[in-house]
Amino acid sequence: MVRIPIAIYGALMAAQTSADILHFANGDRLTGKLVEAPPGFVAIDVAQIGVVTAPDALVARVEPAVPATVSEPEPETATPPIASPDWETRADLGLVIARGNTRTEHTNLTVTSKRSGERFDNVFGAAVRKSAAQADAASPRVTIKDQFDLDYDLRWKYRDAWYGVANFEYFRDSLKDIDRRYTAGAGFGHVFWESERGSLSADAGISQVFEQLDRGEDGRRESDHNPALRWSLMFKRWLVPDRLEVFHNNQLLHILSSARNSVWDSDTGIRFHVNSHWQAGLRLDLQHDTEPAAGRDRTDASYTVAIGVKL
Repeated sequence: MVRIPIAIYGALMAAQTSADILHFANGDRLTGKLVEAPPGFVAIDVAQIGVVTAPDALVARVEPAVPATVSEPEPETATPPIASPDWETRADLGLVIARGNTRTEHTNLTVTSKRSGERFDNVFGAAVRKSAAQADAASPRVTIKDQFDLDYDLRWKYRDAWYGVANFEYFRDSLKDIDRRYTAGAGFGHVFWESERGSLSADAGISQVFEQLDRGEDGRRESDHNPALRWSLMFKRWLVPDRLEVFHNNQLLHILSSARNSVWDSDTGIRFHVNSHWQAGLRLDLQHDTEPAAGRDRTDASYTVAIGVKL
């Protein structure tokens, strides 16, 4: 038996917005609206019947109506702006120092930075390769490699897997008598395959090459301007997802001069990702020039065990 004190009856009624239920001891029930009743009684106003009053002894329990909650309309939210793409930068450093019968020092530093957008990708790359050697501590130090390579690609994505590309490159190798080489061009490319496991793409185009070459010990320099055909390929694949990765990038620049010189530049390697920031890797950097300066080798290779960081 449940009694509803008159003192709280008014507040309870004010909160009622749905039907009350009066359960009797014999199992019957009435649905309506609880109203004020004399002491010892419960009264309920039933639609189309009227007020029914029953002694407390006949009532099993009273089930007050649950106040209806009015749902607040969700505030309209503006379409979230497209998040600005972030730069992803990776730097690999390989350093070898040997002491003993020969004294050598090798430094290879490569830095790549990429910003991927909805329509445009920006890719920067820089590489520094230096080597020096001495026959012994008393011998003069001889530089056996001194290269600097800086490049930039702007890729405009359109028509699914196709993209346009504009590129610029600056290259210097004093030991090959290349005081500076500027290359600027444009072309188009295609993404042949791209998934969570890796990607494969290639592009081709035309370029203009400006070279300033050192000729002889007298400091004489020669400059040359020539058109060129350019082709490049980029490949990477996860052997073990997020852990072990192989990669290969190469560029072929065919200079349309009287000598028909071709320059091949590539880097190939394997990279182990220790965590989301640190990597260790083994890479081969290869440069091949079909018409090098007199007395210079055509092929120049660097083998590097590197430690890398991803920002």
